[in-house]
Amino acid sequence: MKGSSPLIAVVTIGDELLSGEVLDTNVGAIASALREPGLRISRHVTVPDSLEEISREVRGLASSFDAVIVTGGLGPTSDDLTTEGVALGTGRELVLQPHIVENLKLFFSRLGRPMPDENLKQAYFPEGATEVPTAGGTAPGFMLEHDDALIAVLPGVPREMESMLASDVMPAICERFQTAGVIVTRRIMTFGRGESDVAKLVADRIGAGPVDYGFLVMGGPIVVKLTATGTTHEEAASLLDAEQAEVLSRLGNLMYGVDDQSMEEIVGGLLRERGMTIATAESITAGMVASRIANVPGSSAYLLGGIVAYTNEAKESLLRVPTGLLSEGAVNRPVAEAMARGAREAYSSDIAVATTGVAGPGSGGEAKPPGTVAIALAAAEGTISLEARLPGWRNMVRSIATMAALNFVRLHLLGEKQIDGW
Repeated sequence: MKGSSPLIAVVTIGDELLSGEVLDTNVGAIASALREPGLRISRHVTVPDSLEEISREVRGLASSFDAVIVTGGLGPTSDDLTTEGVALGTGRELVLQPHIVENLKLFFSRLGRPMPDENLKQAYFPEGATEVPTAGGTAPGFMLEHDDALIAVLPGVPREMESMLASDVMPAICERFQTAGVIVTRRIMTFGRGESDVAKLVADRIGAGPVDYGFLVMGGPIVVKLTATGTTHEEAASLLDAEQAEVLSRLGNLMYGVDDQSMEEIVGGLLRERGMTIATAESITAGMVASRIANVPGSSAYLLGGIVAYTNEAKESLLRVPTGLLSEGAVNRPVAEAMARGAREAYSSDIAVATTGVAGPGSGGEAKPPGTVAIALAAAEGTISLEARLPGWRNMVRSIATMAALNFVRLHLLGEKQIDGW
């Protein structure tokens, strides 16, 4: 190896990545795949659709790194130059692969149309390369050895790239490099406090044991990232189980999920467990709360419907909000409470949640400043509400308000008597 531990570089290719037209998610997926066997990305480079730049980066990285993973630019169009760039960078001729020609013809035959001539370029590999079979598209990948480095070239389409990375490239990398241990990461999802507040609650655990801490801000939720290393996956996971219990004892109801669990999944699970139904009344969020709830498969078992009442007239006619309440403006707790009661009555639901606020810029004639949001929840035992001023631009305010409304429902379903915090 070219260092004390394997040095791995990632090259993502495409003008659209450099211009910002397309978000580069592939490097994150690769980093995640490498993490579990104890590996990490040492360098990441994004280059344009340029034969010279692709060849120069591949040639230079192969001389300094143990593995180079390249994504993007394997399509059939004139700006897809990755295969040619890798061949040039490694000093190899391009060789036609007859079986890939047949695979391409079969792909288009199943679609009921002939193969365009442009797709033939996808059947050429640098001399000595081995194929990484396609994952639903027309672009196969390939792997080759150069300067004692493994070069793996994959398509840029995330779904295809991730599948081919898992099926062929990661096994080749793991076989090539013996790692010191297995690294496992767990994400503790929280909502209701800022990053510094969450960090303070677990401060005594940071650096006190074998689990490393990190914090991520995700536009409302704060993620506590726990990372452990073990000789096996089970050993690392056991360390995380113990640390998660310690974290939960400090965070309490601020923690709503782990890893990929979304707030709407947690809320939906609680509603299903309790056999309860929900309705929504939305102004500032304009259907975002109902949409999030409906993201969960089977949500029709508990989501009865929602009303978007953006104007005062709609609030009066659809939700029966008293005109007198609206005379002082629509962004306050009494209006939110009336909206929630109106939605619960309209759908005969067990509970209903309502949002109203000023997203900005500008107050739109409201007395309250931009970022002011009121949320209410109506249930058989009564109505409760919150009001706060949220930071950020328009879309961020609406997104956090949506999350806060779902969190309000979660805390109510958990039986919290004092519901506070955003």
